[in-house]
Amino acid sequence: MDQYLIYVGQLLGLTLGVMVVCGLVAWIARKVFMYFVGNSATAVFYASSVVGTPVHELGHALMCIPFGHRITDMKLLMMPSRRSRTLGYVEHSHNTKNPWAVFGNLFISFGPIFSGLGVMILVLTLCFPTQWNAYLENSRVLVESGASIQESLSGSFSLLFSLFDQFKADALRATVGILIILSVSQHITLSLADLRGCITALFMYTGIVAVFAGVTMLLGLQNGIVSGLMQVNLPLLSLFCVSIAFSLVWVAIALIVYLLRWLKVIF
Repeated sequence: MDQYLIYVGQLLGLTLGVMVVCGLVAWIARKVFMYFVGNSATAVFYASSVVGTPVHELGHALMCIPFGHRITDMKLLMMPSRRSRTLGYVEHSHNTKNPWAVFGNLFISFGPIFSGLGVMILVLTLCFPTQWNAYLENSRVLVESGASIQESLSGSFSLLFSLFDQFKADALRATVGILIILSVSQHITLSLADLRGCITALFMYTGIVAVFAGVTMLLGLQNGIVSGLMQVNLPLLSLFCVSIAFSLVWVAIALIVYLLRWLKVIF
């Protein structure tokens, strides 16, 4: 039984786990930024919302299509008010008796991660082609050599630092690219409403994984499946690490601002 539970945990971790970590890190990074920067952080957050919120909401909306959800109302960007700080939303309906539509709530909830990563990749391709291609090649080498998560994350930070080289060639394009990516990275998080909307679908997914795990264990295929998923996940992990790296930039900015304020008080 223990081996079975470990196997189920591995399957869940190698499929949904990476996305959950990505969204969680982005959420924590935003909270840290808001806490240390204080009132000024709200203005920065709203400024980043001009790009980040539409990307976030489009992620939800696009995922509605393949699962047969009907979008009843959508606001990609709206001004916050005293009553509500909502910056955007997607309201959708579906046939609750349709298992496929119910299961789709899981992917609709995780939609902002897909759309956020998609925009990041597009911006990196257009604004930092040399650095991005070098990162992809390095990631390919790491995957083939069976790199660890730590090595993948280290490669992502190498990409982050290499982006500054583009400022020498085209400062305007590099600046626009950095601002867009930073804006998107602050809104790639999963909200509580998103998570509440996929609870039933999450139970369905866990049930499917549990049955799959039971069948494949009986056939003795579990080691090959875990190994295969790890190989598939390493390239994806290199992309998620890019998102995590940019989320941590917000943490670094927050700590620098806090330190400067602290030094000002002392001196």
